[in-house]
Amino acid sequence: MPEFPHILAQNRLEQAGSVSFTDGSGNPLAENGIYPLAHLTDRSRGSLWKGAAGKSEQRLTWNFDSAVEMDTFVLDRNFTLEGASATVYFQHSADGASWTTAVTVSALESGSIYWRTFSAVSRQFWRLRITGLTAQPRIYNLWAGKRIELTFGPYGDFDPYEEEVVGEPVHGASGAFQWNQRFRRRVLRAAFENLTDSHYELLELWWNQAPGEGRNWWWLTFPQSEPEDPLYLNCEGAPRRFAIARTVRYGMIEAREVNSPWCTKSW
Repeated sequence: MPEFPHILAQNRLEQAGSVSFTDGSGNPLAENGIYPLAHLTDRSRGSLWKGAAGKSEQRLTWNFDSAVEMDTFVLDRNFTLEGASATVYFQHSADGASWTTAVTVSALESGSIYWRTFSAVSRQFWRLRITGLTAQPRIYNLWAGKRIELTFGPYGDFDPYEEEVVGEPVHGASGAFQWNQRFRRRVLRAAFENLTDSHYELLELWWNQAPGEGRNWWWLTFPQSEPEDPLYLNCEGAPRRFAIARTVRYGMIEAREVNSPWCTKSW
């Protein structure tokens, strides 16, 4: 690839001290008891947040105990934000009163993943503002945080588009063969060699923010060459092993794409 990958391994919105849910006038809205706000930022494609019905503008405001630095926003696919002029704004504020827009996403398509970057800024208040709605909004997965920009790439053979077939192979008595529950998924297999301490610090940061927590979902993308192709990955509990050889390290990251359980799209 013509660039080094970027990783978003931590969803800082999970760490907010409190979250408020209001309409466009600032009036409080009731949280859905079955699809609560916690489902929006829990890093899972298997849980769903539903907003309020009958409100064209809805706002979610995260209040942190102190200023939090962010530079990346991700709206995952399979959302429902109906309305020809429906628009998503991700905003920040130092006092909770005066807001600056970091990201604007319009002309929304449910099948797309919106990875957006902006100049890093530290603020105590962060807000998702949705306007132009004509129906109850539904979002499965929303992220915001500080991305890790690798300063090096994989060593040796590396295919960023590698795929594998997943399913149950079945052989019939007559010798026939077929797959049950067959689908394809992307695979990341990246070997690294000659890693200096500064290189390894970036991988250690990734590990501490994702697999090391036991919540091993994370994003990886090549934002310039493949801006519309961010991968949502899972290490599936793989151990960390970056061995030392003299004064450098070497090791491998292996991960698989997390597909939506309700999504029939096959890569």
